[in-house]
Amino acid sequence: MKVEVKLAKKDVGLHWKDLEIQEAPEELPACQPDQPAYPTSNRARRDWSQIDRDIDAELKAEKPEGDEALRGGRKEIYDRADPETRRAMNKSYQTSGGTVLSTNWGEVARADYEGKDRPTPPEGQEWGR
Repeated sequence: MKVEVKLAKKDVGLHWKDLEIQEAPEELPACQPDQPAYPTSNRARRDWSQIDRDIDAELKAEKPEGDEALRGGRKEIYDRADPETRRAMNKSYQTSGGTVLSTNWGEVARADYEGKDRPTPPEGQEWGR
């Protein structure tokens, strides 16, 4: 079994030799402000958390296009909808073969979308169900 633990240092510059205290020290050594949080030969400090935040902001700012935008819009409507609206969306979309999407359960409960809005099949063939 494997367990991963992330620990944040209270004093960033303090060096931990072990995770367990062998002897209780009388006084912890003072933290040196110019000492890097991680050993490095680079003098310029880099805030890696800021890089993650920048990437997340960039991903949120991207606008989807085409089919992806359409799917995203439907997903957003579905996620915010109440159970009755979700039921209406599922039934209308599935029974119509993807040609109708309605959010009104009162209308969808009575309607039969199967076979509607479909082109006629080629001669000698019929649509599968």
